Amino acid sequence: MRMGNRIGLLLVILLALGNVPRALAQGKAQQQGWQGPRPAPQQPAPLPALQAPVPSGKQVLEIAPHPQPSTPELPSQQSVITPSPQPVKVRPSQLVTVTVTDLDGRYVPGLRPEDFVLYEEDMPQTITYFNTGQDEPVSLGFIVDTSGSMFNKIVSARRALRRFLDTVRPQDEVFLEAFNQRPVLLQDFTDSRALLLQATTQLQPAGGTALYDAILDGLRRVQQGRRQKKALIVLTDGLDVNSEASRSQTIDAIRHSGVIVYTIGVGNPEGGSRVVGVAPTMGPLGSPLMGRGRIGPYPTTQVARVDESVDSPTLQALSDETGGKYFLLNTADVIGNGMVLDQATQAISDELRQQYSLGYKSPLKGDVYRSIRIEVRRDGLKVRTHKGTG
Repeated sequence: MRMGNRIGLLLVILLALGNVPRALAQGKAQQQGWQGPRPAPQQPAPLPALQAPVPSGKQVLEIAPHPQPSTPELPSQQSVITPSPQPVKVRPSQLVTVTVTDLDGRYVPGLRPEDFVLYEEDMPQTITYFNTGQDEPVSLGFIVDTSGSMFNKIVSARRALRRFLDTVRPQDEVFLEAFNQRPVLLQDFTDSRALLLQATTQLQPAGGTALYDAILDGLRRVQQGRRQKKALIVLTDGLDVNSEASRSQTIDAIRHSGVIVYTIGVGNPEGGSRVVGVAPTMGPLGSPLMGRGRIGPYPTTQVARVDESVDSPTLQALSDETGGKYFLLNTADVIGNGMVLDQATQAISDELRQQYSLGYKSPLKGDVYRSIRIEVRRDGLKVRTHKGTG
């Protein structure tokens, strides 16, 4: 065979072999529904390079990956922010203590400032401060008669005082003063029950009665107290016989003081006298007068006839002027049943916690007397308060 024929035969074979895949592809295309020759396969388009986003009118929500929460670092001591102080109620220029009861004498809690109308010199005033006895601390003075006639009652008086002191709160301040022919301070202002209890052991009866001088001294002391609400409790069993001050001077000082005064009178409402054991008369320096031939510092108890009269009109007037209360206790009941005096002091303690404190700014200038009147916008209620203040 010639070389040219061999080359031609080789070309025919190569062409035949090249058409086999094309024939197979066309046959497959016809099976899949292709008409005509199948187009050549396209090369996959290359992925576009990342480009910066271009703003468009479309809203695209992009959700950022959530970072893992990290443990917060504790602030250092230098970076600790101290809390700002809470606002303090502004104290008024005038404070009036009000006791509200129903017709049966029960205290009425839950009243609000809008339930009260406060008048000064018959002119209504704007109430700028309001508080209750539960939250209003008090400066309180106890004045106890230790004249010779209290000899048989002093044990009951000590017990009643000690029970009262159980109700003293940390924000309160109390002083204890005794008096016979002169006042004697036994314990200055404190909220320590231990000190006050210790002071009650110094209540030793002897001597006369200077009631008015003791009240004036107690008023001066309680007005020096740090609390705006102030009260004075006076316990006595007799008539004033030794004071330099007069009854009118005492009542006038009470009217201008702004202090609530509670009085407890122990005696026979009908007067008269009885034979009792009494302590000796006090000397000019407050020491007991010694009997002739007596050895030792304490003379024997004397037997004497003691006047059982108690100055009820004066004690009542002192309390009424200030919105306080007067208790008249029979001597026989106090001696025979110590709980009688306890009940009186506990009633005062309860009332001090049930009262309302109303404050306002007085339009009157200077140290002048201001008449006070308070009404409650509810029917069937009674109000006790200061008749006025200076």
